[in-house]
Amino acid sequence: QVNANGSIRRIDYRDIMLNLFLGTEVEGGPANIYLRRHGESIGAVPLIGPRSTAAIGVGKRSMTARGRWQALDFRVSLLLADSDPAWFWHVALENTGAGAETVDLVYVQDLAIADYGAVRLNEYYVSHYVDHTPLLHPRKGWVVASRQNLSVGGRNPLTVIGALAGGVSYATDALQVYGLANRSGSGPLVLTQELPGSRLQHEHSMVAVQDAAMELGPGAVSERGFFGWFEEHHPDASSSADLVFVDRALSLSGAV
Repeated sequence: QVNANGSIRRIDYRDIMLNLFLGTEVEGGPANIYLRRHGESIGAVPLIGPRSTAAIGVGKRSMTARGRWQALDFRVSLLLADSDPAWFWHVALENTGAGAETVDLVYVQDLAIADYGAVRLNEYYVSHYVDHTPLLHPRKGWVVASRQNLSVGGRNPLTVIGALAGGVSYATDALQVYGLANRSGSGPLVLTQELPGSRLQHEHSMVAVQDAAMELGPGAVSERGFFGWFEEHHPDASSSADLVFVDRALSLSGAV
């Protein structure tokens, strides 16, 4: 479910809710993709939600967001796989300015992967049971496998999230993405700093994946994106064996 401003309200697979907090029309939700511009400092903008400049279009299995930020035109597409529990974010960028721009993308996704009733009763309790395991894929860099250790009707669901062009860093908790100073209005850390590339199991389950910076010359176009894979039941603890889900996701037609 998406809101009119493109923010994610709910992601469900049967009786399991993947996201941790419901997105609203006013505030949007924690899930977002940030476009970052590198210069003397980092500037950034969210590509969906109430703070985005995008115009939103929604179809049966997809959503698009088109907009402009400074000299960068962007098109964001959210696609649901046809036959497998996977989703893809595709981001097309065009530099319409007169100078080169160095940019990267960061995908942020809050995770509960639990029963809706349990999530809404106490998000932080559910969050404590999500185990995040960073894994290094030989072609796609850093991905994060997240397993719900609290039984959901006898199941332990799992997600694997990564970058289509390759992840160079990651975070596993909202404290790493937002920081404490965000409460005083300074904005999330992800807008001005690199992701830490370390695992933190704190109070707010959140996966963030950062792709590699790229230089766009005047008129240049580039396409990047992110993927997510869902397993309804993953009885074993997360391990490098879970990299097989990366390959399964990338084999789907929605990955390109």
